[in-house]
Amino acid sequence: MEWLFRSSFDPLTTAALWSIAAVLVTTIVLFAYTVGLRYATNTAQRNRKQFLSVWRDVFAGALLGHGIPDNQPLPPVRRRDSIELLEEWNRVRSVVDGRAVDNLIRLAKRTGIPPIAEKLFESHRMRARILAVQTIGHLRMNEFWEELRALVDHDNTAISITAAAALVDIDPAAGVQIVVPKINRRRDWPKNKVSVILQHAGSARISEPLYRAIRSEDSSGQTYLLQFARLIESEILDALVDELIRGSQDPRVVTASLKLVSGFKGVPRIASLTQHEAWYVRMQAAKVLGRVGQQEHLSLLESLLDDPEWWVRYRAGQAISALPFLGPNQLRAIRDRQTDPYAVDILQQCFAEVGLA
Repeated sequence: MEWLFRSSFDPLTTAALWSIAAVLVTTIVLFAYTVGLRYATNTAQRNRKQFLSVWRDVFAGALLGHGIPDNQPLPPVRRRDSIELLEEWNRVRSVVDGRAVDNLIRLAKRTGIPPIAEKLFESHRMRARILAVQTIGHLRMNEFWEELRALVDHDNTAISITAAAALVDIDPAAGVQIVVPKINRRRDWPKNKVSVILQHAGSARISEPLYRAIRSEDSSGQTYLLQFARLIESEILDALVDELIRGSQDPRVVTASLKLVSGFKGVPRIASLTQHEAWYVRMQAAKVLGRVGQQEHLSLLESLLDDPEWWVRYRAGQAISALPFLGPNQLRAIRDRQTDPYAVDILQQCFAEVGLA
């Protein structure tokens, strides 16, 4: 092997040449590896698109009720494609309802999705387990009820909210009885996901448990839960709002309740609320009167036009501008009879916003 190192150059030059050669070889190897990796990635993406395209057609056929007959084989599913299949099936399942759900569940059972979900449910990888919980819920696998119920209290937010959704998927009536009482304690649950779960269950099912939950909580819990109260039935909502406005002394609860006033039952103690010590209660009272106020409430709104807080004056001016029983001439007359410069200024601003000079 000595001939490999035999050279007319001095040792330093020889070492430098070998270093250059090593760098060149490394570069070539890395280039080949990059090209190979890119080719493998493109091939995998192409195979994935082709796989999903085939199965999307199968899912579409199931949704339309004319899928592959039971005596015909389904497209093959390789083990490495099982996760893709579950994710795509769940995407389709999450946006359909009614008879299409039954068709998709029947198709899933033919495809072998339930055993895949059961196996993933035992996985130690959180992402795989979340997918399994979602799939079990979408498949309405009632035999996992107790396991899902336990997972609702899991420390991990993602798996906890997914388990809550799964319970409601499997049995909406029983699911909301478990999930609704936990909403206030699980404030880590994303609010939009909680709303989706409640909407999926339906107002008829969530009205009673949500009403009871709100009434039983302290002021902080009531304020938080009232964010979801619009989803309950209107008659129950009106009764709840009326009760809270009349009975609560917490300005946060009163403000949250005022936002839900429909106007059908009037607004309890509205006169005192326009004089409340918390400025945001006075502001919300003005906004409510802009939505549901009657002729007799006009004096209350005018009393807010010189409020020390600008936002209260502004909402009062907007409310007056929005009252349906006031015409342009009447609005001008209201402005002209104001003696406080703040009241005049805010009315001029609000009238300009609606195109009234």
